[in-house]
Amino acid sequence: MHARTMRKPLAAAGVSLFALAALVGCSVDTGGGTAGESAEKTDGMGDDGVFKVAAFTAGYGTPGGKLTLDDFVAKGNEQENWEVTLYTSSFDYDKINSDIQTAITQGADAILAGFPDPRQTAPLEQAAAAAGIPIFSIDGGVEPNDAFAVDITFSQQQMAEATVGALEEAMGGLEGKNVMVIGHDPHIGITTRSNLALDLLEESGSNIAGGEMKQALDPGTGRTEALNFVTDYLQANPDGLDGVWVGWDDAALGAVKAINEAGRDDIFVTGVDALEETTVEIKKDGPMYASMAQDWIGVVDQMIDIMNDYRDSATLPEDNFIDLDGELIDRSNVDSFEPTL
Repeated sequence: MHARTMRKPLAAAGVSLFALAALVGCSVDTGGGTAGESAEKTDGMGDDGVFKVAAFTAGYGTPGGKLTLDDFVAKGNEQENWEVTLYTSSFDYDKINSDIQTAITQGADAILAGFPDPRQTAPLEQAAAAAGIPIFSIDGGVEPNDAFAVDITFSQQQMAEATVGALEEAMGGLEGKNVMVIGHDPHIGITTRSNLALDLLEESGSNIAGGEMKQALDPGTGRTEALNFVTDYLQANPDGLDGVWVGWDDAALGAVKAINEAGRDDIFVTGVDALEETTVEIKKDGPMYASMAQDWIGVVDQMIDIMNDYRDSATLPEDNFIDLDGELIDRSNVDSFEPTL
């Protein structure tokens, strides 16, 4: 892996450090020394010899968000000279932006962004750029973002295609089939794959139940919201539903419950996360047909290696976007799959 050297910023507040580097095609060279002398960092730690990491997620209420950030904090604090502080909220980005800006003023050396929504993190990105602090992101969007030193994520296109394909298999085709789509807008990954799935379904001739995507308001209540979406729709349209595409498993399990309570065995559901509870449902050969596994534990391990490189030598990966494929878990391979969520 090629590396680039992190220097303290010449960019003014509000200008991405990494965007500036991309524009000039080299490392950011700044006046970090005394009396205006240019000084290059030799490691990513503070003067106290401690690598202080401010980690945050607004999606701590989701299974994937909690597992990933808890794993990062635990493994990070086991690393030599690391000190990790975790900041969380329930999609309250005003709180997250405030917390991280405070952490920056208190001497953070690096930021770990867990499942951030780039549409809502501009204040903390600007503060980090002004302070010369790199942001390392997990699932921070669907395309390269120069605000991030690196972003490791999973391909939303690949996951949308795989799950829509699973529904097609389950329903015996897509054309003319009635499919409900359930998303959650504040989560950039769920939003992106939900819209991709919606487009794929419409392009294949499916009818979108209710005429548009259903939006869960809160991931913490997504299961109940999905149950209500499906229950209400089936009561009004007893023969008008063939499948339910859901952007994440917790809500997908609510859809499954609604279908089971309605006594139906001809409506199929797909999700994303491959929760242990989901795999149990897939093994029943009931409504839950397939889900996508994303190896967040492996992502954490990869991210810690990258951040240790920065801690030791102030170097960052040349490529700031790492796009991985998820694994479709369905009836053909669920018995051999070992869930991590």
